[in-house]
Formats: sequence, C-alpha cells, structure tokens
Amino acid sequence: MVKVNLNDDKTEQFLTSGRPKLLRLAVATQSGGRCIPHISAIWYLWKEGHIWLTTSEDRLKVKAIRENPRVAIIIDTDIIPYEGVIVEGIAELTKERVEDITLEITRKYVPQEFVESEFKDLMRYPRVLIKIRPLKSIDIMSYKTL
Repeated sequence: MVKVNLNDDKTEQFLTSGRPKLLRLAVATQSGGRCIPHISAIWYLWKEGHIWLTTSEDRLKVKAIRENPRVAIIIDTDIIPYEGVIVEGIAELTKERVEDITLEITRKYVPQEFVESEFKDLMRYPRVLIKIRPLKSIDIMSYKTL
C-alpha cells in the first residue's frame, strides 16, 4: 500500500486541476440489524485540507453519515494513465458556508454560462455540506506493490 499526502504538490494538483473528476462516496447504513453499503458519484471540492461535498438534505448518504460518520472515497481518472486516490475519513454535516461552497463546486463542474441557473436549481432544495477529514489516503495503483 502506497500512502499519499493529499497536501503534497502532485496530489493537490491532481485533486484541483485538469478535467473535473467525480468522487465516489461510500457510506454504510443500518437496516433491520444489517449493514447496507451505499455508494454515490458526486462533485467535490478539495479545500482547506478537507474534501467538501454538497447535497440535498434528504439523501441516503446524509442519513448514513448521521448514523456513522466513517466514509471511504475514491477520486480517479477514467483514461490512461489511470490516476487517483482512495481516502478513508470522518464526515461532518454542516450548513455553514453552504451557499459559498456549493457555488464554488458548481463553478468547477458547470460551464460558466450555466453556473447561475445550475446553482439556483441546486439551492431550490434544502442543502447540507459534507466535510470530510481525511484519515488515511493511498494511491489507487498501490495494489501493484502488494
């Protein structure tokens, strides 16, 4: 397993520049005494040493994080050469700065001429931010070293 520092120049550049990448968020929820995994693809922002997500409050991922804040994510490319990171962390739900962070995420993923309308559409529903504090991060290609 090859650990990576999310704050080093190469990894930070991967997380913040180039073609926007999707983040896949894995959470676990309980139902009938069973642990049920749930995964979703979502836009993200790497900022201030945290991974920020914006979502509607009624989503299953929000319910799951309320029950268990431990999450896993992968941010990767879908073209050769494949690059990416897998992160385990603790998620916190917050409404502080929800409009600012949501707008910043929208600007990252949406063409400029559509940012305003997409942002308004997103804000029609009650939103919450998921702020992920990374605990462990590894390179997706680290399986080659095992």
